[in-house]
Amino acid sequence: MTAHEETATRPTAPAARTKPCLIGVRHHSPALALAVPRLLDAADAEVVCVELPADFQPWLPYLADPRTVAPVALSGAYEDGRLHFYPLADFSPELAAVRWARERGAEVVCCDLPLASPEWSSGPPYGPPDDGTAGTSDAGADGLWHRTVEALAPGSDPEAVRRAALAFGRALRHDTATHGGIAAGDLAREAHMRRVLAGVGRRRAAAVVGAFHAPALAGAGAGDTSAKTGDEETPGEEGAPGDGGTPGPGSPVVTSLVPYAFALLDPRSGYPAGIHAPRWQQALLEAGGEPGRIRDAAARSITELCREIRASGDTAGTGEAIEALRLACDLATLRGLPAPGRAELVEAVTSVLGQGRSLGPELGAVLVGTGRGHLAPGTPRSGLGPWTEAELAALRLPGPADPAGRDLRLTPLRSALDARREILLQRLGECGVGYAEPAEVTAAGEGSALTTRWRAAWTPSVAARLDLAGVRGVTAAQAADGTLRENHRRAAETGLLTPARVVALLGAAARCALPDLLHDGLTEAGRVLPDAATLPELLDALGLLEALRRGHLPGTTARVRVRAARLADLLSEAAVRVLPGLAGSDDPKDAVAVVTLAVRTAEDRLGLRLDRELYALSRTGSPLLQGAAQAARVLLDLDGSDLLGARLAGWVDTATGPDGRRRLERRLTGVLVAAGPLIESASTALDPLIERVETMSDRAFLDRLYALRGGFLALTPEGRSRVLAAVSDRLGDRPDLRLPAPAELVGRWSAADAEGLALLRDRGLAGLVSTQEPVHAGAAPGPTAPAERSALASVASVVGAPSAPSAPSAPSAPSAPS
Repeated sequence: MTAHEETATRPTAPAARTKPCLIGVRHHSPALALAVPRLLDAADAEVVCVELPADFQPWLPYLADPRTVAPVALSGAYEDGRLHFYPLADFSPELAAVRWARERGAEVVCCDLPLASPEWSSGPPYGPPDDGTAGTSDAGADGLWHRTVEALAPGSDPEAVRRAALAFGRALRHDTATHGGIAAGDLAREAHMRRVLAGVGRRRAAAVVGAFHAPALAGAGAGDTSAKTGDEETPGEEGAPGDGGTPGPGSPVVTSLVPYAFALLDPRSGYPAGIHAPRWQQALLEAGGEPGRIRDAAARSITELCREIRASGDTAGTGEAIEALRLACDLATLRGLPAPGRAELVEAVTSVLGQGRSLGPELGAVLVGTGRGHLAPGTPRSGLGPWTEAELAALRLPGPADPAGRDLRLTPLRSALDARREILLQRLGECGVGYAEPAEVTAAGEGSALTTRWRAAWTPSVAARLDLAGVRGVTAAQAADGTLRENHRRAAETGLLTPARVVALLGAAARCALPDLLHDGLTEAGRVLPDAATLPELLDALGLLEALRRGHLPGTTARVRVRAARLADLLSEAAVRVLPGLAGSDDPKDAVAVVTLAVRTAEDRLGLRLDRELYALSRTGSPLLQGAAQAARVLLDLDGSDLLGARLAGWVDTATGPDGRRRLERRLTGVLVAAGPLIESASTALDPLIERVETMSDRAFLDRLYALRGGFLALTPEGRSRVLAAVSDRLGDRPDLRLPAPAELVGRWSAADAEGLALLRDRGLAGLVSTQEPVHAGAAPGPTAPAERSALASVASVVGAPSAPSAPSAPSAPSAPS
């Protein structure tokens, strides 16, 4: 046997036989998803190591099942609520590797650290399989990957794509090592990956890992458990930090496989490593990397975009579509690309079809899409549904075993169990599950909930909606957070992001105990509300911030309290700046807001500026705002209650004509929205008004009755009770709220009222009457003779409580309104 023949028949050395084929990838890469199966074919791999935590090993058969439709997501939830989320689409190289292994009968090994390993605590709790760029500034990294790999991949050999990806990983790793060094968590994970590769033995292996990590695995294999990474030696098997091993049955991490959606893969959904235009990336994958088919996919996308534009009411025809496609292809040619990519497509349609308008919603529908995944039949149930069922059982709430509805009365501020129940119900409500509906809320100071009532029931639709909401998370907290963020993003894209929505997001985040979203909401509220919110919106926000400051909402932390206090000061100043813009308002909500601002700031005066603005409103505002400003000044001790009382009496005295009576009604409405606080803090403020009602003649009383009643309709039931109590204390008597008059007499009173109003309408004089409904029999004074109208009955009829005349001697109808 010659030396050459002896060499040819000698067994290959183990190191040469087990040197793995390294495939560096970036997650959600159509170019690598196409190349991976062909690269694995060329390597004839017996074992495929995929960069996924070892906890997910049991889920791989279900992930590879041909009946599983992507996108889907692997998730690992910690006991403390942290979550690792791993979305996978058809254009994810990891999923392509898992599917290839199933078809070829090769073994797949999840080669990353188990999630229970402490090294994961230094990384983001919610994110994708890490490609090493999570901590970098990835606008630049994304652009570099696109220019050097994705854009040049169409028509390229798979090996050329692999080498380009590895070159990208080496460059990124060198840059990271130069600027700050490689994170300890990354080094620990890479050491674990090398140990897994070493355990493959003499079988042919391939490693599908992030391009950033691939240089650290070069040369790894049997008998080789260390590798050079830059200028330093990374420890091997014996010195590797944090070897988590294979997760055992007692692992604190609960894993699951759940359906996902294209919309959630988009970075704007909050997914930190999302991919722009997932539907377009799917089209690139389906084009098989052939430039001609990619141009066809661009033509289809532009055609669909034109259809969406026409559906929104604008014009976009065949000519514009042809021109947009031509421009996209020309841009690709000028840039030396084999086919247009997403950047060229967006630039072309913006230039040709934009025509000065935003194409955000239409582009989202075409490039992001609404595709949703589903699991193969027989996949173990996991995710939000089972988690919710277990949580309902733990909290002793109705579940599948107890489908009958139940009324719940919760006191979350007094009971830890009720607090947990309240948070869960709020979260499920934000997810749109339909499990429980609020029945009643009893507030205790500053709008904080003391008691809440719910009607909860487990129905078949709840189970179905849980599966739907499960695409946003495997716990109620994650699903609620994802739903709120997605709804907020859509509102921003469609131009519907109003201050009221910002306040609503802030409240929902607090009620659902979502601290990260709450901090984001506080930041956005500080940016949006001071310059854009109305006074009622500002006061809603201030009430919410006060509840946060006092710890009455479950999302409250020490940091939140500090930020809420600072934002409250900012919004209080903004509320004062809004006051001049209300001068001409005739909306009772604005009057209520002025009084509420005064009540809220009574203990924290905002200085001369508030004094000046309220004074200006009391002089030059609309009659409604004049009354509200007068009441607010009394509540702030800027004016005395005797001054307000004198003005009230003067308004009644001067209401001698239709215009005067209309002004009287609106001024009274403005004052009486503050009736409750006025009676509590300045009990004598309404005395002159009551005295006028008691002493005026019947003719004067009836002339002003509708104006007075219109003003007093602003009273809440509680305010009405307080006024009647004050009248009773003043007169030493209590009104009889019953109506003992015979039914026939009551009917005649009502008929006379209706006839009088009809007559005025026939003569075109209905405008002389208050815009409120006519006084009906239960509230009108009956006979009008002075001896028959007691002072108490007069005031009671004005306030709106039913009161009978003291002793009607004969049936007589009230005089028609003057």
